Formats: sequence, C-alpha cells, structure tokens
Amino acid sequence: MQDILIINLTRMGDLIQTTPAIVGLREIYPGVRITLLVNTAFKEICNYLPFIDRYFHLDKRMVVNLLDNNKILELYSYIWETLQKVNDREYDVVINLTHSASSAIITSLIKAKEIRGLSIDREGYTMKRHPWIRYLFNVIPSRNINPFHLCDMHVKSAGVLPENKGLHLIVRDEMNAWAEDILKQNGLKEGEYLIAFQLGASAEDKRWPVENFASLADIISHNLDATILLTGSPGESKFGKRFENLTRVKTINMIGKTNLMELTALLKRADLLVSNDTGPMHIATAVGTKVLDISLASVHFKETGPYGDGHYVVTADIPCYPCNFQSNCSDYVCKKTITPRAVFELVKNILIDGRGSAFLKEDIFKDIQVYESYFDDDGLISYRPLIRRPLKSEELFSHIYRKTWQVVLDRKGFPDPDRIAEQVIKKLTLYNDYSVLEESGVYYVEVFEKLRGLIDGVLSIMEIMKKEASKGDPDLQLIERLWENIVPIDKEIERLACIYPFLKPIVIVLKYEKEAFEGKRLLEVIHEAVEAYRYALWHADAISRILHDINRIHISENLTHVDVMY
Repeated sequence: MQDILIINLTRMGDLIQTTPAIVGLREIYPGVRITLLVNTAFKEICNYLPFIDRYFHLDKRMVVNLLDNNKILELYSYIWETLQKVNDREYDVVINLTHSASSAIITSLIKAKEIRGLSIDREGYTMKRHPWIRYLFNVIPSRNINPFHLCDMHVKSAGVLPENKGLHLIVRDEMNAWAEDILKQNGLKEGEYLIAFQLGASAEDKRWPVENFASLADIISHNLDATILLTGSPGESKFGKRFENLTRVKTINMIGKTNLMELTALLKRADLLVSNDTGPMHIATAVGTKVLDISLASVHFKETGPYGDGHYVVTADIPCYPCNFQSNCSDYVCKKTITPRAVFELVKNILIDGRGSAFLKEDIFKDIQVYESYFDDDGLISYRPLIRRPLKSEELFSHIYRKTWQVVLDRKGFPDPDRIAEQVIKKLTLYNDYSVLEESGVYYVEVFEKLRGLIDGVLSIMEIMKKEASKGDPDLQLIERLWENIVPIDKEIERLACIYPFLKPIVIVLKYEKEAFEGKRLLEVIHEAVEAYRYALWHADAISRILHDINRIHISENLTHVDVMY
C-alpha cells in the first residue's frame, strides 16, 4: 500500500474524527502516503492533523449550489480543475467518508484501484462500496440500536484498528506558551481550575440554554476555586454576551477572539470542557482534555459523542430521546430535564475525584443518565451507564448487534452464537432489572427465526440458480423463473422489517448489499448474492439463539450472579 486518498468534505469536527482511521492506516502501512481532499471552509485544520502528507480542498458550497441548480457542465469544470491536481497518481485505495451525492460524483472521477464509500458505478447509479459504509447508511433509520461511533465506522471502513487510540491533533509548543500567557493576562491564578464552556452548537436543538450554563457557573463559583473560559466562533459571540449579563462569575470570554490553533491550545490548557455536541468538543478530546458532553434532542452520543477514554455524557433518560431529525419539537423536555445542579455534581466529581461516577444521587439525577466512555475489549469506543436502571429493549439489541455486526461486516466467518451470548450477558450486569428479557427476548426469538426461514428459502433457490449458471450453456429462462420465485420472499422479508424494528438493520443492509453487486457475469453476481444472503442467514439465526440463551440463563441463574467485567 503506497498511496491512499481520504475524501472528507464535511465539518471540522468530522475531519478530526477521521484521525483514528488515519493513525490506524499509518500503523499498518508505515510508508504509506496519505492525501486528504477536504472542504475549503475547513482546510486550516489539515495543517494540524497527524500523518497527512498533503491535502487539496474543494469549495463544497459551490459544488452543492451548482448541483442543486442542475449546472452539470459548470460543476464538472470546477471539480475537474481540482481533480487534475489530485489525480497526479493512481491511488491504491480511495476512502470517501462524505455521504452525499456530490461526493459520489467526485469519488467516481478519482484514479483508484479500489474505492470505499459512496461513488457512482459504470451506469451512473450510486454505489455504497464496502460493508461498513453500507452499514453506516442504515444508522439513521435504526439509530436507537446502533452500537457504533462514527469514528469506529470510519476505522472499520479503512480496514484498521489503531493501537494509538482516540482523536489526534498537533499542538505546537509556542501555542501552549501563548495559551498560558493569555490566561495569566486575563487573571487566571495558579491552582485555580479552568473550566471551559462551549455555549454554541451548529443547530438550536443541540444547545443547552445559556441560562443553564450561567446557573452552572454560579454553582461552580460557590463551591470551587475556578475560572470559566468561554470558547466559540465569532458567530457565537451573542451567547457569550448573554452569559456575562446573567452571571458575575470570574470569566475569560474568548468567543470569536481566537483562530483554530489558539482555540486548540486554550482547550488543551483547560481542566474540563462542558460542551454541547460540536467541533470544539472533538478538539478538546483530541488534545487530552476531559469532556462533559451534554447530549440533546436529535444528537445521539453513541454516534458522535466524545471519542476517547474517560469522558462523560449526560442525557435526558426520557422516552423521546434522541428525537428523530424531522421531529420539529416545540418543547425540548430534554433541555429542562438536564439541570445545572446535576451537571455541577458531575463537574465536581470529575475534577475532585477524577471520575464522574461518585455519588450520583437518584433525586438529583431523576430522568437523567450519565455515561462514561471507554475502549471496549473489541478495540472500539463504548459508553457505560453510571446509574443502574432497568434494561430497555433498545439497549438489549444494541449490545447484541455490537457483537454480531462485527462478524457480518468484517466477514469473519461464522462463530458460535453461544459464545456471543456469554459476552452480551456480562454487559447486562450494568442494569438492575431484566424484565424486558421476558417480553422482547422471548417474543423476538420467533421473529428472527421467521426471518431465518425466509432467507433460507431464498438461498435454496439460489443454489439451484448457481448450479445452472455454472453450466457451459445455462438455461437462462429457468434462472429467470427461479428469480421470480425469490421476489415475493424478498417482499415478505421487507414486510417483516416494517413490522419489527429490531430486525430492520439486517434487512436494510441486505438491501444495500444487493444494490452493490459488481460482478460482470451472471455467475459472479449469483456468488455475490449467495454470500450476502448467507451472512444475513447467520445473523438472523445467531440473534435468535443469543436471545434464547440470554433468556434461559436469566431465568435459571439470574443475571445478578454473573461476574462483572469492569
């Protein structure tokens, strides 16, 4: 492997979240040359990402505008100017981590031996190339049971698992010195805690109210010797002004007063960042500062939360969290549920005890859950709940899918589901009530068995098709008739997915698999189809058996007697 191109035309935080994949690629291929293609608006940060040999940039706003206005020739001309520079070599692998139609067109114009991510096929159809990319597109309709962080989906798409875990940014010594100097000039005393607040976010629904931040600052001021550091972009200056009007605590307001590396150096100096889900949260994580993420509304921390060991997430433990992207909620109950007093308890525990788990009082944390991030035994990020509450169906299936998807998407063969069940059972000790097992567990055993039977029927037909297609002079009419018998079975499989949401991910990913067949000959396509259905068959059978085993062991032994791994 000599040359890899990574395409990431999204926001600054997404670029930082690309670094685990970049680090993993350099670990496996020490001499590899890594090129980035990024959005012009965020090109500056490329200078501080590790192991990047060069980068090119494209103005995404211009691309989207030309595409939306159907100005295809102008779009092609604009893109071609940049791609002439990018295409100065043939890449061994191009990994497109931007999931838009415009990025698919760009990717299809790159000279590459292999493409992973969204691209365009020979007939002009959109293709989702690579199993983990196909899985990523399933996340939104099944996000409540998605167990994987965006970073880890990128890592898996790159085919790596870095030893040097977490996010990464380079902060030069002179910037660290600058941060120390500017903080002293603004009154920070030796021995004081420096607690950073990120008041802004990319959308209103992601923002914990400024009033809550101000109340939190007041409580901190009464209990800790601390200075509050406000960070953010120039467009967020109004939040800083409002904050200063609401409280008289000792504050260093740097909103809109720093460039990217100055912001990074200040966040590195902070003892803790309390933040909405936004780019500076990922910067703080990348430079080793503890993060307390307030996850609200449509934000789901399992997808985009702090990626590193020992960070914390606070959420509203209410049925509507996380809301879907089209909810148009007019009353964000989650923002009211997460109180300044509860967040302060976490701040105090993190700073004084070094952990957020000490003495989480049920009365203060009513309808609130707190999670601690850690790298699990599979090398991927996970979040353990710190308040033991009853197991929910979504959590049960998230733990199961955490294990089974890695088998299916990594194409690891077919391990014994009983061993996976043992691993899942140990995770369930994080909860204090398992009555959901007798409800969802027993009920869904039959549902997954039904799915298994349908897929098995498809495979039986496909084996006949494969045998016929292997002949020197295959009967194409017979193969066509056999295919017609598969169509109603596929429709029944899709119907099941509509009725039973917890099996929907298997069906959606199978659909994407079928759309991504690239064989040029009939037999090649049939072989691709057989492999896709075989893994779907194992998946349905494995979950059925895992649910059966979990329920059986729960009834006979009680999960509270299982040794905890943590």
